Amino acid sequence: MPLRGFVDASRYRIREFREDDYPVAARMWTRLVPQQPVTVEDLRTWDRVFAAAPNFVVKRVAEEFPAGNFVGEADLSNSPEMGPLSGFAWGGVGVDPDHQGRGVGLALAAELQREAERRGSVCLWATARSDDERSLRFLAQQGFQARRRSWISVLTLDAAREFPDRSGELAKEGITFTTLAEEGAERSDVLRRVADLFTEAEADAPRMGTFTPPTFEQFLQLNVHRPTILPEAYFLARRGEEYVGMSTLERINAEPDTLWQTFTGTRRSVRGRGVAKELKRRTVEFGRRHGYRKIRTGNDSLNAPMWAINQKLGYQQLLTWVTAEKTMGPPPKSP
Repeated sequence: MPLRGFVDASRYRIREFREDDYPVAARMWTRLVPQQPVTVEDLRTWDRVFAAAPNFVVKRVAEEFPAGNFVGEADLSNSPEMGPLSGFAWGGVGVDPDHQGRGVGLALAAELQREAERRGSVCLWATARSDDERSLRFLAQQGFQARRRSWISVLTLDAAREFPDRSGELAKEGITFTTLAEEGAERSDVLRRVADLFTEAEADAPRMGTFTPPTFEQFLQLNVHRPTILPEAYFLARRGEEYVGMSTLERINAEPDTLWQTFTGTRRSVRGRGVAKELKRRTVEFGRRHGYRKIRTGNDSLNAPMWAINQKLGYQQLLTWVTAEKTMGPPPKSP
């Protein structure tokens, strides 16, 4: 695919992503963001999950002649929590450090722009590390404006502050605690009740844009069936037959001694009673009991209450991301 004047077309070209690109892509992304290493399995899993109908993932590669070396990647995907017809999409560009400053990123960004326009996108979101001035300038030059910050934080389990065990007090209110493994990770009735809880809790999470409830199948793909999910560390609060809170952990393939705290949320009816804190306490207890050293999680500047809980536990900011937005055009017409 020609580069249309951005770089030396005799040295670089853009092509479709191939299966054999995953190993070098994992190495490149880990080199670019060493605080968040990824494996081939991670990339394959996320592409499979996010590309499942009706979602989409488009991937392009920049390669160097004559050897055909992979030097950069561009990804475009819809926002799963907003639905494929919302017109909102995520774009990402990464260039190997040895090939930066040569126009490769510009060529990949132009390709993403054309693909987003072809798909009727009205808005693109992208992220850059807050300490990466080059990437921040690149986004600004492409017409993106910073909208919010999010960060990866880490809890060293040996140094975690103790939360009091409130399970006894909450039991008097009819709230007890369990796990997906105990409830039955293969039971459809259990999973549908968990999905119902997730939808209510996620709907109230601060975000850019609007929320489209996932289908049951989408919920399973994203939150249950990924290979890193740990049913025994999928903590649930229940009141009778209703699940009213959840806090989930999963493995990190590239860091065997570290867990990832995926999602914590509660129903509106139990907020302010300490349910989320008790769920969080159990994640720390699980990590310690099973020999993990750390737990990492993501926090959003728009979600101050959850960050307050994490700070009380002892989470420390590790890496901050700036999310930027680019408006492209009018909303797509309904089919």
